[in-house]
Parts: sequence; structure tokens; C-alpha cells
Amino acid sequence: MIKYRYKLDPSSKKYKCPSCGKLSFVIFIDTETSKIMENYGRCDRESKCDYFYHPSKDGFKNCKSSTVVDHFTNEFCPSFHKNDLMEISMRNDNNFLKYLRFLLGNQKASEVQKRYNIGTLPEFNFGTVFWQLDELKKVRAGKVIQYFASGKRTKYITWMHQFLMKKNEISDFNLSQCLFGLHLTKDDKTSVIALVESEKTACIMSVIFPEFLWLSCGAKGEFKQKKLEPIKHRKIIAYPDCEIQKNGFTTYHEWKRKAVELNAKGFDIYISDLLEKQAKPEQKREGIDIADFFMINL
Repeated sequence: MIKYRYKLDPSSKKYKCPSCGKLSFVIFIDTETSKIMENYGRCDRESKCDYFYHPSKDGFKNCKSSTVVDHFTNEFCPSFHKNDLMEISMRNDNNFLKYLRFLLGNQKASEVQKRYNIGTLPEFNFGTVFWQLDELKKVRAGKVIQYFASGKRTKYITWMHQFLMKKNEISDFNLSQCLFGLHLTKDDKTSVIALVESEKTACIMSVIFPEFLWLSCGAKGEFKQKKLEPIKHRKIIAYPDCEIQKNGFTTYHEWKRKAVELNAKGFDIYISDLLEKQAKPEQKREGIDIADFFMINL
């Protein structure tokens, strides 16, 4: 396994972000000296801030995470979770699964859970575990999010590997994420892929429009080539949330610009303007997604 001198603090401790001022800054640790590098790290408010300050080998480099993370992670040898860990997590219940049963009914909700391998982490206040399985069905990551009973997410997010490291069950983990739902492409090789931001949206839309194969990139800033590479040969329709950014543009504009770059490299991506055209101004201010839109208009 490749070892890196600088790694993000695996604990849950957060510092004040120098960009947005929120307690959302995950700092770097120098693994050679064990020094805590409080001035260098990444803001975990990815859709709101996206600040990233990395200590590089030849000095220090300051730029957005979307341009730096790939540079420092594309040589990672991915770590994988054991399949039985995922299977055990699916025996418990959580607020998100309860919300799915309320919204879709018991049978459909159960099908969604099995299809997307949705688990529970009881030790994290019964947080929902969205397991990321790659195209070979190997478990690359477990993203853990706490939800309210209403189906709205809280601000509390962690990762399964961070939890396991805190319990000293593993000593190291090279996180190399993939699209949520990517494992479904192994058996479904023909459906048009519908790509959204959040895991919740993919789960709900897979029932509303089952003719598409719904995948999630996990966040606005995760719409990038490295993550999309395994589905490069597929027809992709992307449905970004319509949240208005600080610059006055919506995520639609950002993804459309990125899609032009990717399509020039051989991708086949269409960015849907459905929300851009039909969402009301107040809905855009709320940052609704495609699932919100259809649930409101059903």
C-alpha cells in the first residue's frame, strides 16, 4: 500500500475554515513528524465553500479541491471494506429507510435498500450508510449521513473508515471513491444512466423513473472525470440540483461547462435543464433536486 506523508485527520475534529469561517475544516497531519498542520486542510462544506489547502512536496499549494484532489489521489491504491461489514450494516434500521417506507411503501423501500446496499451505523446515532461499490462490486467506501425522521439530512456526516480507524479496527485506509450505484452497471449494460448529486435522490428517482439507471456522484464538486471514467462509454443524462451559488449561477451552468470539456474527451453527457426552466425562484433558493420537483408535482 502506498504511504503518503500528508493525510487528512481521520478523527471527527473540525477547525474553523479560513475561507467560510465555519467549523468544517479537516486538517492535514504530517505522518513523518505526527505534526498537526492546522493551516492546511479541506473544508467539508463542499457545495458551499470547497476550500482546499494542500502541503505539497515542493512547497505549499492553495487551490480548490476540485483541481487538487485528483492530483494527489490518482496514484492511490484503493482500500476496500469487507463485504460482510456491509451485509451486517443492512440488518439495522435508520430514519432514511423509515422515510423511504413512508414515501414508497414497504416493498419498494426494501427493493431500494437491497439494490443500493443501504446500511446503518448504530454507533453514529443510527446514521445511514451509503456504500459505494465499484463496477467490479468491490466496496470502496461507506458514506454515513444522519437523517431526521422527515427525510431531511442533518449536518452530521462521517465515513465508515474513519469510524473503524477511531475504534482501532483498521490502521489506515486509502479512500478512492466511486459513483454511488456504480455496481449496478455490471449487470445493466444498456439503460441510459441518469446522474444526480445526492444518494437520496438516486434512490427515490430509481422508483419514480425505473427505466433509467440512477447513479449519484455524491456532491456537486464530484462531477468530474475521474469519477465518471467507468461510465464513459454510456449515454448519460445529468440532473444537477438547482441551488443558486454565490456567483449567481446555478449548478446547471457549472455542470454544463464541465460536460462540454468531458464530451470533447469522448463522453456522451447531456445536462438536463428541466429544473433550470421549471423550478420556481423560491425553489431555486431552497436548492431543490429532481426528486423534490417530482414529489411536489406528483
